[in-house]
Amino acid sequence: MLVYFGLIMIIATAVAMVKRIESRLVLIAAGFIMAIAALDPMAAFNGLSKGMTESNLICNICSVMAFAFVMKYTECDKHLSNAVAGPLRHVRLFLVPGATFVTFFVNISLPSAAGVAAAVGSIVIPLLINMGVRPAMAGAAVLMGTYGSILSPGLPHNPFVAKIATDVLGREVPTMEVITRHAVASVSTVVVAAIILWGISILRKEATGHAREMSAQQQNFKVNPFFAIIPIIPVAMLIMGALLPDRIPALAKLRVEHTMLFGAFLGLVATRKNPMDGSRQFFAGLGKGYADIMGIVIAAAVFVAGMKATGVVDAGIELMKTSQNAATIAACAGPWIMAVICGSGNAATIAFNEAVTINAPAFGVDVIDMGALATLAGCLGRCMSPIGGVTFVCAGLCGCNPMELVKRTFIPCIIGLIVGYFMLVGF
Repeated sequence: MLVYFGLIMIIATAVAMVKRIESRLVLIAAGFIMAIAALDPMAAFNGLSKGMTESNLICNICSVMAFAFVMKYTECDKHLSNAVAGPLRHVRLFLVPGATFVTFFVNISLPSAAGVAAAVGSIVIPLLINMGVRPAMAGAAVLMGTYGSILSPGLPHNPFVAKIATDVLGREVPTMEVITRHAVASVSTVVVAAIILWGISILRKEATGHAREMSAQQQNFKVNPFFAIIPIIPVAMLIMGALLPDRIPALAKLRVEHTMLFGAFLGLVATRKNPMDGSRQFFAGLGKGYADIMGIVIAAAVFVAGMKATGVVDAGIELMKTSQNAATIAACAGPWIMAVICGSGNAATIAFNEAVTINAPAFGVDVIDMGALATLAGCLGRCMSPIGGVTFVCAGLCGCNPMELVKRTFIPCIIGLIVGYFMLVGF
């Protein structure tokens, strides 16, 4: 009977999220209600404590957000966006997929999807429209590219999967190992999605035929090459340290928070901005990362603790043990559906990974692959959600209804999801 009550609470939680009730409030309230119903309120309190003290997650997520705040303050993000958008002017035939790849690339260094959509979209979308691309297609191309955060160490799911893998495998699994594991599948997914979106733009005749003048400020912005590469440096250091640990041992010892602090310091020195204001921005970013992203991790921990108390998690695990396909399909479909209907894949993906992915070996699935699949599904679902914050940003920049963008990213995201599924877990 308690399991059925847990299922009802899960459905009620999903409905509340669809109605745009604050997700952290919904998750915490639902977690405590389930724990109290199971006569184990301490389970929810323990979940809260556990979520608040995940040191590796706090270091990764908050330091990346702090770095992003400094990059915005120094305007290095604007130099990077203009630098990578510039070549698009010379490849008219590839404007739509080019815009997706440009956004994808920038989103790796600056993991906030909405932030990157604003920074890149304010440059790329007017550029595409000025060169003939229809506004809705220009917005859709940038929206599709915000999938790039999947390769960022600042995306909460990557360090979260690394933490789960560490617990399951009995050895420390660094965040970069998780990213390296799913990098090929993630890049293949966006390549396929971008090509499909390009084909749609050609079939709908939306790659040409529209023109709008860019502002003088956008046309005359002068890129400083050094400023443009600064946002890339911390991620490049992490990648080189992961790929060449023997040849560059100094980089191999660096953690995410070390490289982000170095990048922030370099940005302030290079641009000669006020270091006091830069320091304020850095710590404002730290707080923002804990409040907005770690807040969801904490709320999800309470929710999962409540589900475990009712027995829903154990019942679901026993059901999925009967079939490896059932487990992997659940890892794919659950976060994807919730991301589409809620506008964000964070809460659903984190809750799924904490409740189910940790039991991946019992399903005959690699724990990192399963966690990566849930992450991939959640990120793609966000790119086709009509109520996602990043969708509203892109829609506002191109002057279109959000549904017009989602109608164009729907098929590319679905096909990309299928490609990612088979590349990560096979048939």
